[in-house]
Amino acid sequence: MMPTRRVLMVSQHRYHPQQMELQFPGHPTLSRNLSELLAHGVQIDLVCITPQRCFGSRVPEHPGVRLYGISLKPRRSPAYWYLLQYAIFFLWALVAVSILGLRRRYDIVQVDTLPDLLVFSTIVPRLRGMPVVLYVYDLMPEMTAVRLGIDGNDRRVRLVAAIERAATTWADRVITVTDRFRRSMVERGLDSRKVVLVANSHPVGELPPRVPPASPILILPTTLIARYGVQVAIYAVDKLRCDWPDLTLRILGDGENRANLMALAQRLGLGDHVSFSRGFVPWREAMEEVRRASIGIVPIAAEGYGNLILPNKVFEFVFLEIPFVCSRLPGIQDHLPPDAVAYFEPGDAGGLAAQVHWLLTNPEAARLQARRAKEAMADLAWEHASRRYLEALGVVPSVESALARSDDTRVGDNRRVPSLASEEPCETYGSVGEGRNWIPPVEY
Repeated sequence: MMPTRRVLMVSQHRYHPQQMELQFPGHPTLSRNLSELLAHGVQIDLVCITPQRCFGSRVPEHPGVRLYGISLKPRRSPAYWYLLQYAIFFLWALVAVSILGLRRRYDIVQVDTLPDLLVFSTIVPRLRGMPVVLYVYDLMPEMTAVRLGIDGNDRRVRLVAAIERAATTWADRVITVTDRFRRSMVERGLDSRKVVLVANSHPVGELPPRVPPASPILILPTTLIARYGVQVAIYAVDKLRCDWPDLTLRILGDGENRANLMALAQRLGLGDHVSFSRGFVPWREAMEEVRRASIGIVPIAAEGYGNLILPNKVFEFVFLEIPFVCSRLPGIQDHLPPDAVAYFEPGDAGGLAAQVHWLLTNPEAARLQARRAKEAMADLAWEHASRRYLEALGVVPSVESALARSDDTRVGDNRRVPSLASEEPCETYGSVGEGRNWIPPVEY
């Protein structure tokens, strides 16, 4: 068996080898995946967004990476900017991937969403027999409906859903981040046998342990858009400040709603109680602030998409053992029972304030809650999720394959009988130059 040793990765996310770079912070999940592959000796050609355009640039910090990047400043508003940015990056990726696909053979081509359409930039590697893995971070049909404020039956949403079906059909394997995402795609026609679940957690074990602050600090790392509910957290602080005059809400992130949120805090007279970061905060720097907080806040709205997600900040609070208050959303309730998190009804600032007050008043109960949350989500820690990611890309053999190999011959009636597993097609992605390889179904 030859494990994967060369990967072509296509991602419309920002990459910067220096994760503390404030002017151009890299995407944390992209950086996490790169680090995991590099640690296993994989060579990576990465097509992505970079500070300056480049084609084949080496990365001194990561010698195993070559960059093929376009400089593209992300914009969220107005909505048509999404389409324009998607189109520009797709054309860049189509050219870069086609050239690379003709020059080299890759064991795997991984394409990250959004958008789903990006997977079709792999037409040349696909024609040359290289397996394609689609990594679905978000569901475009639901995001489109929420972003445009339209019904799921709207023709625009149906069009996006049709593109998603075509993309998942095109890919040999699909990685996604929650079981609700998997079920949604299966309902839209995806073959469930080729889906792998990889939790969107991060390796926090190397971070120093939590440091409780002297005065109460609420922490909210997020993108500053309406559906993430930052305004609810600000209203809750307004209700809490009489009982907790030294309370601070620290908001980490940037987004289109930043000016409105800062104006709201000022209008409520919360200048001493609410502070904002200067803008986007690199992941490691954000975690340094999170581990020094008293309580985390997850105030996401209960619109269609919010009901599906298991946000990154939940993983971060859980594995850093930060007790947190969270909107009661199905995608989160699937993993965290009521005794592991302080739930409140989405959009209810009074309910959020009441839960924060209870946790601050009962610090031992808050610590117990944090421990229960970590126990409840132990299987989703990156130490476990990374194995599934590596198996999906063929970097390490799957547990099922290993068991099959160990049972290649079975003893019965003093005879050695070949196992049926030995008669299956090639069980790995194969080595460079072997052409298109069969990818075994993986179910979890």
